[in-house]
Amino acid sequence: MSNFPHKHFQGKVYTFQHLDQILLPVPLVVKQIPIEIPVHVTFGCHCFTEEFDSTAHEDHHRYTHLGEERAFNVERHQCSLQLPKVMQAILGGTIYRSDRSYTYVAQIVLPLIAGLESYSVFFSLEKTKKSAVPSVELFVKSAYLSPLKSKPNAQKWRFKALIGETAGVF
Repeated sequence: MSNFPHKHFQGKVYTFQHLDQILLPVPLVVKQIPIEIPVHVTFGCHCFTEEFDSTAHEDHHRYTHLGEERAFNVERHQCSLQLPKVMQAILGGTIYRSDRSYTYVAQIVLPLIAGLESYSVFFSLEKTKKSAVPSVELFVKSAYLSPLKSKPNAQKWRFKALIGETAGVF
């Protein structure tokens, strides 16, 4: 079950079960032996909220989670419904590093917009502490409609290689 409280907004109730933790098994080959690295994916409230601005938002926009006050955003919520599918697609994706975070850009279709939209997912990775087997924690910090924003010399990774490196098997 999601740890995000539901949101009543403009006569509708928004829920967040789609942002429950996901276990993403990542198949790798290490020294010609196939292995699977479990990646535990969790999500932050920035996936469906934006910065609260008292000049642009009213009180009914407020969404507070873990002491952080944000503004609920219907478009971000609509996009976040696709995050479980996007996280499956990341297995074959290219990741860009920016400071201490990583970025992956997926192409998603929104019901009210014709065509594909660029959806940027910003996340952190960390080797799981106190685990008997190599595993990784992936925290999706934020996600919103945006084309890739990376520096020209940004480091690129194949997602699977990045997981192997983070888990310590490469």
